[in-house]
Amino acid sequence: MFTDPTIAGNWPALVDRLDRTHRARSWAAQAPALKNLQSVTDLPALVARPNDPARADQVIGALVRLAAADGSDDPDALLVLLHLLSAGVHTLAARLAHLSDDIVMVVVGELTCQIRRYPWRRRTRAHASNLLLNTKQALLRGELRPGLRGELTLVLIDPRDTVRYFDTADEEVGDVDVVDLLLWAGGHGIAPLDDLLMLLDLERRRGYGTGTRHRVAHDLGINERTVRRRRDRALTALRNASDAYLATVA
Repeated sequence: MFTDPTIAGNWPALVDRLDRTHRARSWAAQAPALKNLQSVTDLPALVARPNDPARADQVIGALVRLAAADGSDDPDALLVLLHLLSAGVHTLAARLAHLSDDIVMVVVGELTCQIRRYPWRRRTRAHASNLLLNTKQALLRGELRPGLRGELTLVLIDPRDTVRYFDTADEEVGDVDVVDLLLWAGGHGIAPLDDLLMLLDLERRRGYGTGTRHRVAHDLGINERTVRRRRDRALTALRNASDAYLATVA
């Protein structure tokens, strides 16, 4: 396992932010498997120890419980997990490369969903393997293949970029990290996750010009007016929550 900036943003910056707010100690107090954890930077070594796979599994399991929607619902734990599972993400993406030109980001998006809804109460071992297997099965079922209509089916997040979000007059509000914004806003119920993902897709396709909304509408199987309505709703929700978000990343 290794941390990869193309998976969920810059690892050193994430570690610095989390360590400044003493998240490792907070997690250690919540999960026995993380007892004595002093810094987030220690986690990759803990989950990569070949001589103690049981310990590594316990650490991943503890983070899953922290990140799951019905656990502690912690978006920072989710970001850390995406980093720790990045080797598995790349292995899975290589096997599923035929599904999409952006397969790494598709895998990251589905893995995020799998972590959020992971049944940690009844699955008590092999957490990393289960998460990656569930992700693979979901992708092979076609749930995230491009071209399906009637539902949001493709999660395309490029953590190397930032997303600019605008009001209806195209006044720039701010620049935020794509993955961090998505996880924070979705995890805190700021806006429906489907609307947030659609907003990110609109931003990703900004270079297509005036046809962007029509392309997104076509892919989602909805009309362009619905895209505009949902976009404006998500932008309003993000603007209203901007102070709270910036306080978490300050």
